[in-house]
Amino acid sequence: MLDDKLNMLQVVGYQNSGKTMLIEKLCQLADHEQLKLGCFKHHGHGGKPDRLFKEKDTNRYVQAGAFAAGVEGEGEFHFSMQHMTLEQLLKLCQHLPLDAILIEGYKQAPYRKIICVKNEKELINLSTLSHIQAAVYFSNVFQLTENYSFPVFSASDKRGTTFAFNLLKGGASHE
Repeated sequence: MLDDKLNMLQVVGYQNSGKTMLIEKLCQLADHEQLKLGCFKHHGHGGKPDRLFKEKDTNRYVQAGAFAAGVEGEGEFHFSMQHMTLEQLLKLCQHLPLDAILIEGYKQAPYRKIICVKNEKELINLSTLSHIQAAVYFSNVFQLTENYSFPVFSASDKRGTTFAFNLLKGGASHE
């Protein structure tokens, strides 16, 4: 489990449900308030994600069997590590100068979540996940037919983004 010194929030949902759009808004708010936010994404579409280092020395190191490889230039560092779990990533983050961590994906992980949906069927399917704080829907024709134990916001309503951002800053949980 993650140490309490870092606030963490997951943004989960199905493909093309608005997760990246919400995360971009949260990153902009964090930047505006000078909150040092680490953002990490789970590649949940099967297979390994494309390497940032394709046809570079760092990729050659990994291909040759390096467990971890990285490159730094002008203060920017890119890092690759083989067989890293979410728990290992979060442990690593405790050593970085971060105020909060935003994770896209890892639906089954036991952390506070904002779920992004396109319709109520997705909302119903995802409402069984643990630690849901709120849902944000990205549709103009969305109709709620059921009551939920967490708030449901339209993406066009800034209250959803504000709610999520307050959680990142250490605000109280919904549960």
